Amino acid sequence: MYAPINFFEIIYDYYKHMKKDFELIPFIITLVIIPFALSFLFILTIKDESGFYNNFINVSAILIPLLLNLMMVVYYSLERTESNQRTKIEYLEHINSTISMTTLIAIFILILSLILSNLDSVSTILKFLLFYSVGFLIVNVIISLVRVYRLIRHEIKEKSDPI
Repeated sequence: MYAPINFFEIIYDYYKHMKKDFELIPFIITLVIIPFALSFLFILTIKDESGFYNNFINVSAILIPLLLNLMMVVYYSLERTESNQRTKIEYLEHINSTISMTTLIAIFILILSLILSNLDSVSTILKFLLFYSVGFLIVNVIISLVRVYRLIRHEIKEKSDPI
């Protein structure tokens, strides 16, 4: 439990579950094309960049604790799950990897926004990196929402079905 921080473990687990969920084309569309499209949309429409960076600082500072709380809910849900409930355990594994990756991205956005808000001029590459990360974050928040919804729907179905 107490090992050095290994972000690559989170990233590997995330992509392993995403590959399991999506075939190649939906995988590329969801995790590459949609964030790219959102980042280009942000680049073309955002005029007040310093205000935008400050907004990301605020949003990330709020989002990170919420995601960590959601991970605790997943943990307690797993704790109440019996080992023979394979479907529920799979949902929880997927939710855990997605929320962990989303939290990691939110932390990255927070740090990058803090850095960019203090620079006089920002390179296009750094802007694109931030905007792509924001697009990736948006996609993953939606994926997390869908997965949590499915888990709750599974719980409701399990509770309402007579055994």
